[in-house]
Amino acid sequence: MRALLRTLVLVLCLGVSGWAAAQDESPEGRVDLRRLSESTTRVGGMGTEVPGVDLASMADMRHWIGDDSSFASRLLVDTTWLGPRKGLDSIVPGVGVHWVRYHLEPQPDLRHRPLWLVVQSAVPFVLYHNGVEVLRSVGLPESPGERVLPRGRTLVPVTLPWRPAQDGGQEVLALRLEAPPGTAFRALDLRTTLHLSDVGYRLQRALMHQGLFIGVNTIIVLLALIIWWNDRSERSWLLLALLSLVNALSIFTDLAGNQRVLGFGPELTRLLDDADSLMMAWPTYLLILVLATMHGGLTRRMTILYTTGVVVVTLTVVCVLVMRMMGLVDLSEGLVLDGEDLNVAVLLVLVVMGLLFGVFLAIFAVEVVRHGIKLLRMPGYERWLGAGAVISSLLSIAFQVVAELGGVALLDWFGTIAEYCSYVAVPVSAAVYLAIRSAHHNRLVARQRDELDAEVKERTAELRAERDRSDELLLNILPQEVADELKAKGSADARHFDQATVLFTDFRGFTQLSEQVGPAELVQELNACFKAFDAIMDKYRIEKTKTIGDSYMAAGGLPDPTHGGPADVVFAALEMQDFMVQHKAERSAQGKPYFEMRVGIHSGPVVAGIVGVKKFQYDIWGDTVNTASRMESSGEIGKVNISGATYELVKGIAGLDFISRGKVQAKGKGEMEMFFVSRSLGEG
Repeated sequence: MRALLRTLVLVLCLGVSGWAAAQDESPEGRVDLRRLSESTTRVGGMGTEVPGVDLASMADMRHWIGDDSSFASRLLVDTTWLGPRKGLDSIVPGVGVHWVRYHLEPQPDLRHRPLWLVVQSAVPFVLYHNGVEVLRSVGLPESPGERVLPRGRTLVPVTLPWRPAQDGGQEVLALRLEAPPGTAFRALDLRTTLHLSDVGYRLQRALMHQGLFIGVNTIIVLLALIIWWNDRSERSWLLLALLSLVNALSIFTDLAGNQRVLGFGPELTRLLDDADSLMMAWPTYLLILVLATMHGGLTRRMTILYTTGVVVVTLTVVCVLVMRMMGLVDLSEGLVLDGEDLNVAVLLVLVVMGLLFGVFLAIFAVEVVRHGIKLLRMPGYERWLGAGAVISSLLSIAFQVVAELGGVALLDWFGTIAEYCSYVAVPVSAAVYLAIRSAHHNRLVARQRDELDAEVKERTAELRAERDRSDELLLNILPQEVADELKAKGSADARHFDQATVLFTDFRGFTQLSEQVGPAELVQELNACFKAFDAIMDKYRIEKTKTIGDSYMAAGGLPDPTHGGPADVVFAALEMQDFMVQHKAERSAQGKPYFEMRVGIHSGPVVAGIVGVKKFQYDIWGDTVNTASRMESSGEIGKVNISGATYELVKGIAGLDFISRGKVQAKGKGEMEMFFVSRSLGEG
């Protein structure tokens, strides 16, 4: 906003520029506090321009070649003397003494304020104030108490504390310069400047504040770019980075160009000064985009309007700079110097561009406040950013106006506060808001991530439980090794086992019993028996293969040959018969019908594997299975009937007794040697 206010001076200059030159608003010789504070001039040895005035350009300066002691008098009438520009190359043969007189009108605001008078000359000189000698340089006769400088021809400036008389009259500073005869005034290299005594402090203070502005905006640029680089969808960070970058560049060019405190050469200084003028509307333009983006009100039409405005303002400044290069405009005075060089068409274009310039500046100022108010009305953290934008913008305008109208006493303080509002307050408030919003967004994302993680863990636990149940169901159908192979490959290969022991059971009177009890009770009774059988199979690590009606089939030695040996199968069969005896007693005591069971066992080679693709099961095939079935059918109720092949495998096992049945006719097998097996007496 401060940059926009400064441009109003340029708008007024374009409006009041006419066909001819205008007069300076301040009379020649008038010296006041504002002029000493706001003007800058070059001082030899400083390497830069500093606040102050050059008496040759602002005072009523007169020059004479010749010598007379009355030339130092305050009352001397020197209207016939030459002006500085006309007398630069004037010489008088045989005369080398030059006199220069400056007529000053110090204003009351300089009363009791110490000043510094700086004189730089290539030849010795004597300085008089209102006819009284105040300084004598090297090379002239010395008098008691005078200030003596190092001897030798030098261009090093001489600084003198000076206080105006302030007696209501015009004050005169007179310089007597003694040069070789016939020396032109130009060769004297005379330069006389006037400064406030705190000029050094002012420069340091300006550098401190402007350096702070540049540092803050540079930090915001780096942070905003880093955050934007990590999240390209957040356009606000990129706009904020551009805003702070333009602010930093504007401050730098102001230091190097307008204030000329960085000590660059004149060409680079002028170039930076022009760059500062070209950027005058860009900070406000980018600020509008930042604010509009944050409340979602940046439409395509508004973007085109804002972009057109900043382009028009920039082109207007370009035109003015071109006119300055052509000598038509003196930007230091803000006036058109030669109106005769302007034709009607050029003047019309300048007037139109000047009007558009002012209109768009006004639009920009209004839009900053409007978008700030929109943010102020929004819920959440946006209202703080809106309040910061509105208050900072209004305060920047107010402080700048007060500084301009309130005199030098208020200019420094309120001007500095206005700069803080413009260069620091809004970018910092925008950065703080975006940081808070990003932190809030990160918290929401973290919360959603935690909720999602919890949900994933819950779903994973459910899936794991379902998988465990599926595995458990699968293991109820298939052996562990076969189930693992099926899950890993999608299929299980059939395997041949050289030695397996197959067990068959069958209930006597199942058909008659099914006619005496209901279906539910029948199934319940079968389940009770088979459940007990399953527990016995697990105990001896025997693989249950299937049930067919009231028949129960199991095999030992597969799929792991080390599990469920022939003895284990025999002991399991005996426990099954023990269970049936106990269960029969319980059912008889209750007056209910009961099952009685035959068990047959045979050992031999088998082939085991999975058959089918739907409702598949683990099954075994081979003559061993058929023979085991014949052992069951050839057996007796309550007995465990084993084949001769099984007998040969378990006959030496302690705890077992065998009763040979001799050769017994087996259906489809002929006569086969069979044995009843029981526990030895004394065995549990």
